Amino acid sequence: MNLRGNPSITLRQLWHFVTAAEAGTISEAARLLHMAPSAISMSLSELDRLTGAQLCVKRKAHGLTLTSAGRVAYAQAKQMLDLADEIVNLADDDLTKVRGPLTVGSYMPLAPAVIPHMLRRFAEVCPAVDVNFVEGYHDDLQDKLLSGEIDVAFMYDSGLGPDIRTLPLLSVMPYLLLSEDHELADEEDVRIEDVAEEPFILFNAAPISTHVIELIRAADAEPQIRHLSRSYATVRSLVGAEMGVSVLFQRPKLDLSYAGLRVVSKPLTLVDPVQPPYVALAWSRDLRPNARVSAWLDVAAESFREEGDFS
Repeated sequence: MNLRGNPSITLRQLWHFVTAAEAGTISEAARLLHMAPSAISMSLSELDRLTGAQLCVKRKAHGLTLTSAGRVAYAQAKQMLDLADEIVNLADDDLTKVRGPLTVGSYMPLAPAVIPHMLRRFAEVCPAVDVNFVEGYHDDLQDKLLSGEIDVAFMYDSGLGPDIRTLPLLSVMPYLLLSEDHELADEEDVRIEDVAEEPFILFNAAPISTHVIELIRAADAEPQIRHLSRSYATVRSLVGAEMGVSVLFQRPKLDLSYAGLRVVSKPLTLVDPVQPPYVALAWSRDLRPNARVSAWLDVAAESFREEGDFS
């Protein structure tokens, strides 16, 4: 489907369609657009007729759901509306006038470190942009980027498909996590080999889990996995409770777990061929960054250069 090839389709119809798709119901779209629900329904029906495809299913109990054709049309419609907005502001490079919605994704463990800072910083530069954020893990975030459900995402730069572009922001180094009472807690130089036979708590979400296992195996060791968790907080709490040791790549400034148990962090040296992952901003290669995405990329790049580390 190619909306661009049908001159009978109006920007207003696309506006109604995108708003309804994002609102999830006709009534909420009507409220946001200050229109009657019947007028929104008529606009969507006319768009179905012009495209020759049913773009959404409307059911009272379940709201509005996009069809497969509708998901394609939604991504194209958003691009066309963005381009129209950019044409209107073609001669104006004032970022304070950039406006509209922006949905940002974040790899779950990165969100507490990067999202609050970026929301505050971006609001100073682009106050008219309405930013929402979505937390998730790598596979889910990649799917959302490719479908156009989110515009850009903070992720690690490994394990990404060829349809994803990235802007590297910051390399992160691993550290060994020990309980406060661990026998090596006071040692300055601790290696993976020193704890190779101890129970291991694995943060079980790619790509960090993959990097951790590669790091341990590069030291000719095999992780003795005792517990798996997709939560940094749970991993830290288990280590603090002396259930095992762990390796992570994102180090909070406080050495307390959520359970109030103190943990100790020991920097680790990477062994070839293991390379440090990068925190990066990712977006779909098939979707041209609009003015809001471009502004977010610029603000993030500048912020990471200035701050160096948001952990």
